[in-house]
Amino acid sequence: MRYESSCWFPAVTLSPSVSAPSCFLAPEPSREEAAVSAWRPLMHPEGDHMSLINVYNAFLQHNEDEAWCAASFLSHAALRLAAVIRAELLEVMQRIELPVSPPAFGCQDNCTNIKRALISGFFLKVAHDVDGSGNYLLLTHRHVAHLHPASSYRCRQPRPSPPSWVLYHEFTISRDNCIRITRRHLVAVSQNYHNLLN
Repeated sequence: MRYESSCWFPAVTLSPSVSAPSCFLAPEPSREEAAVSAWRPLMHPEGDHMSLINVYNAFLQHNEDEAWCAASFLSHAALRLAAVIRAELLEVMQRIELPVSPPAFGCQDNCTNIKRALISGFFLKVAHDVDGSGNYLLLTHRHVAHLHPASSYRCRQPRPSPPSWVLYHEFTISRDNCIRITRRHLVAVSQNYHNLLN
């Protein structure tokens, strides 16, 4: 697919970030507000997957500083592991001669291409808000789920309405990472699997 080539470099950051343990530390109940305030500047308007790229980039900008991680309620160990995995992926990419120059992460075209690439790989992990209040029906399992309280959507002020469609990385009782997608992208990538046009 044409859009994949502009996604390789961000994917090399995102893939280790979702493979490593969560970089977000669970704060004490009395520190939840402080944690959300620390995370808010790192949150990307396009959702949790893009926010993970922002977190990793901020970690690098702060020279992988452990004190910065602690002040930001982030796991230094998880981010270091992501850095190690990322370095290994970059080495493989260079060995097989894939382009590794970083694009301008954050521009709308780049974010759209990253989301399309995610949907093409994880099209079975989509959910639809069935009632407009954040009750997501997982299309493959027919379970209802909600966004995690630390989701980038819930950290924003003012809090936006929940996205109508999400792509999630993981579904458990306690965690659900999501990004906003459009029906058009989903249908274009997975037309044979999801009959959404009817």
